[in-house]
Amino acid sequence: MNKGYVDIHAHLLYETDDGSGSIEETVKILQALIDAGFSTSYATPHNIPGNDTSLLLTKSKDKIQKISEILEKKGMDYTLNTGAENYFDASLNIQDPDYFIPLGDSDIFLVEIPFIGESSHQIDALHKTGRRCIIAHVERYLDIVQNPDKVTILKQAGFMVQTNVGSLIGVYGFEIMKTANYLLKKDLIDVLATDIHDIHHADIILKKGLKRLETLVRPAKILQLLKENHAALIHAGYEKPEDKSYSNKR
Repeated sequence: MNKGYVDIHAHLLYETDDGSGSIEETVKILQALIDAGFSTSYATPHNIPGNDTSLLLTKSKDKIQKISEILEKKGMDYTLNTGAENYFDASLNIQDPDYFIPLGDSDIFLVEIPFIGESSHQIDALHKTGRRCIIAHVERYLDIVQNPDKVTILKQAGFMVQTNVGSLIGVYGFEIMKTANYLLKKDLIDVLATDIHDIHHADIILKKGLKRLETLVRPAKILQLLKENHAALIHAGYEKPEDKSYSNKR
């Protein structure tokens, strides 16, 4: 059933990173997404310093075109857009202004920071770039696992936060599951995404993860986290601008 869900974080591009291993697997994953109520995905391969960003984007577009042709032949109605999971580490001093790949044609960037270390240090440095960002899978960063309320610092800086559906059922471990459930309960999550890497991953996340989500929040909240907030972000810009108190504290 098409519920219009949007997935902004998924490793769908075959033979590109640690995601889908073949175009056939990608099509199977997309069918599973359709069955779960999704209608749109952003293919977000890992983008790391040293990559030829222009080449990565060109290859992404080529593969999306090939995938889309197969979907059309199979009568599968699904929209697949470009994107990237952009790795940002303040210590790397990334200078290339074209390094970051946005989600589709927007000016919004999905960003992953180091899993270990002080997240606020990374957020300070990212804030200085002036980019509009969604911070990927916040529940998996060690200092946020230790103190989930630190997510408020990211939000005060004007960033949106994304959590993986799989985290709600312990795909990444018990402590991360506790963190994800806490953030959901405290209404600190802006968007949910699958972060799917393969068909086995898809089966677990889409069958068990979404079922678990239905027990935690009301249907209207699910629509907000999987559909409405994505649209507001990508098509209408930020709904939650930077808290001026953040800059005053730095």
